[in-house]
Amino acid sequence: MRKLILLLLTLLSNQLIAQRGITFIHQSFTEALKLAKQQKKIVFVAYTNYGGNSRWMEMNVLNDPEVGETFNENFINLKINGESLRDKSTFEDFKYRGITAGYFFFTPKGELIHKFNFTKTPSEILNEANVAINLNNEFSTIEKLDKAFKNGERSQEFLYLYSLRRLQSVEMGNSKEKNIKDLDKAIRNYVMDLSDVSRKSEKNMVLICEYLYQTNKNCSDALFQTLMSNIDAVQTFSDDNVAGFRLRINRIIDRSFNEAVLTKNEALLNDAVKAIAKNWNEKESVFYNKSLVMSSYRIDYYEMAKDWTKYKFEINEYLNHFDALNIEALVNESMAEYKKYEDKLNFSEEEWKQLRDEIETSYNDEVAYQLRLYGWRYAQNINDKESLKEPLKWLSKSLRLSSNPIALKTYSNLLYKTGREQEAKRFAEMANKLPSSFVPVQFAKKVEENN
Repeated sequence: MRKLILLLLTLLSNQLIAQRGITFIHQSFTEALKLAKQQKKIVFVAYTNYGGNSRWMEMNVLNDPEVGETFNENFINLKINGESLRDKSTFEDFKYRGITAGYFFFTPKGELIHKFNFTKTPSEILNEANVAINLNNEFSTIEKLDKAFKNGERSQEFLYLYSLRRLQSVEMGNSKEKNIKDLDKAIRNYVMDLSDVSRKSEKNMVLICEYLYQTNKNCSDALFQTLMSNIDAVQTFSDDNVAGFRLRINRIIDRSFNEAVLTKNEALLNDAVKAIAKNWNEKESVFYNKSLVMSSYRIDYYEMAKDWTKYKFEINEYLNHFDALNIEALVNESMAEYKKYEDKLNFSEEEWKQLRDEIETSYNDEVAYQLRLYGWRYAQNINDKESLKEPLKWLSKSLRLSSNPIALKTYSNLLYKTGREQEAKRFAEMANKLPSSFVPVQFAKKVEENN
């Protein structure tokens, strides 16, 4: 009986071990490398955070029995939460420079073999593990690759591998500046000899993009211009690479804009704005489209650069777009879309009227918001009375479209700046007496009478 109980307990214990997925050791990265050397294994690091993707991976992939079996057999496994102070202290020897979750495979010497950043299914992460194992079997140290490069090795296959490994060194290494210089030489030698067709390949576009992103290059860089000239090729990429590629391009654009502002480099601003148009893949509307986003970048730049001539021009162009919108036509267009589902919606006449009113109100509110926001910004920076007639017009229309006490106060301030002090005082008194919510008909009427 005792033997039977022991057997059952052993079977149950083995079953629980099989079900628990990957076994992670609770030691430092340095200790993991030592164990990997002793056991002739690869080090796997799951670098996670508190985000939803990391939690999903932990619950559905890292705990998978089949995944656990493969990883426990072939790897020394570490799990590091990049947002945990305790983990940052324990794994301070893990020199990852990224900010997103990532999954890494290292040699016992600490050289990066392979990595991925996106969520994977159990079968997909097993494929990634096999890639790492195969790469490890043919692994060349960075020292060997450096020596081959210095000795004149320039084959395309070698330069791609060398560029990739140098890129990994930038992300994981200790001497970032030196690694970037070595990477610059490697990747620019590689890209220089590529044919036009090869430059458009997914493998090479992703490599160049990652290089630009990791080394803080901007939109004026020649390799960034190469990416933009081949941007249509992104449509053929895998879903994971499309998402990562566009995200990195957008971050390079934002970074370039900030650099342009700090250095007052208008040429860099223009390159960043052009890149917005080329990388754009979002659904457009009259309220949100690439032209408006590009214009908003220019407005922000000219405001911070204090180039008031171009600033006034850009805001005028931006707000004239909203001022010219035919709200009734837009409402009719939206209603026509809803009418396509009339049988399913089964609305009463009163409900259709209510829907129309809600759509019209939302459109008016959006136009009023844009006129109010940019009209206010314009008035904060421009002081000559003639130029202030434009924001006065915009604030006037904003108030007629949508109730807003702040807009009324701004309108009062504008009247004062243009020398219409008595009117300004009257509207300021109105604004101060307003309740938290009010029906603006009487105020809109007064505003209209003043214009």
